[in-house]
Amino acid sequence: MAVPSGDASFPKQVHILIIGAGLTGLILAQAIRNFNQSEKSTQSGVKYTYSIFERDDHAFARGGGWSLTIHWALTDLRNVLPHDIISRFEDCLVNPEAAEKGIPGNFQYLNLKTGARVEAWPIPLGAASRVSREKLLALLMEGLDIKWSKALDTISYPSSTTVTARFADGTSETGNLIVGCDGSRSAVRRNLCPTTYQNNRLPVRLIGMRVEFPVERVQVCKEIDVHFFQGGDPATNVYFWFSFIHLPRPTDDLKIATCQIMLSWPYRAGFLGRAEPTDMPTTNQERLAWLRSLAKDWAEPFRGIANDIPDDTELREIVLEDWPPQPNGWDNHNGTVTLVGDAAHGMTMFRGEAANHGVIDVSVLTKLLFSDDVCQQKENALSLAVQAYEDEMIERTRPAVLKSRQACIDANNYESVNAQSPLIAKRVVRD
Repeated sequence: MAVPSGDASFPKQVHILIIGAGLTGLILAQAIRNFNQSEKSTQSGVKYTYSIFERDDHAFARGGGWSLTIHWALTDLRNVLPHDIISRFEDCLVNPEAAEKGIPGNFQYLNLKTGARVEAWPIPLGAASRVSREKLLALLMEGLDIKWSKALDTISYPSSTTVTARFADGTSETGNLIVGCDGSRSAVRRNLCPTTYQNNRLPVRLIGMRVEFPVERVQVCKEIDVHFFQGGDPATNVYFWFSFIHLPRPTDDLKIATCQIMLSWPYRAGFLGRAEPTDMPTTNQERLAWLRSLAKDWAEPFRGIANDIPDDTELREIVLEDWPPQPNGWDNHNGTVTLVGDAAHGMTMFRGEAANHGVIDVSVLTKLLFSDDVCQQKENALSLAVQAYEDEMIERTRPAVLKSRQACIDANNYESVNAQSPLIAKRVVRD
């Protein structure tokens, strides 16, 4: 926990070093752009600048990702982004036709053996947007000068109000605040929490893939839901997820749908009657054969979709890990360094909340950074703002990480999926 330094000096320019050009890092940079275009910025006694650093050598070096739902954080996202960005947010929708027709879709959990609905509830119109992660990241990169191939090495503190990031290539930069937006295996977190930064691996194994199908092949999936559905196998406790990443309009020339499929199983002795836990198959061919074998007794269309995955599809192991933040879990060095997004609260995808909490992180942090106390250069205002952000963020996200953990476990234990399970409970910013 930061201790006020008593130093009355205040930087006339607050330079923020954003480590990581993923979703939260880009949203933070755009939020600073947005503030700098505002009337309050012209009246402020402080000038806000930023640099954004990314360890990869170019955009999408590790792929464009899948799709995600912005639900209870949608209003905050609209508020923090500049008009030139948020005005094109709908260009990122995975199913633009559904949005144009006012079809929000449903949240559904299905019995994979019978096809019956176990749980279903409508998503209120306007309450959520399902977007392509790749398209959203490309949009958020516009207008930003990202410094590529900048892997963080160490952090040092030249004074009570400055911080220096040193990178693996030997370069460095000094600012007033480092914000670690560098994901679930964060180098900033490693620097702040040298003995506690490691993630917790969960006893579940998951295969994920990006698959292209002819539009007519997935029409049956679209009839189940216009965005996504999920389900479980009561005989094996295997979990299955299907969603669209891009679904062209009927008038589009391209008749190919890009889809996301995930399949997971419990990593424990006794699964499928085996004495030892079942590890991830090694090769792509073995993984596809394994997936199809697990789906062989499912109802249609689930079995057929699994069987029709093209043989050349890349099937990736997604390691399921989390990191619940602890109260006072790190020293923010007088408010000169902090964490947001997965770096602060890595969680599994089974409640679809990670991106939403990342948006709220940026919203809360920037409201505090751009507050009157900071803009009027009050003593220790920057340090107090960072501490207030961390207090709120940890109180909000620690329970969310644990609920996502439980949702992951429940997803691979069919009998646990009931009204009390966080896997199918309705999503709210705080439970």
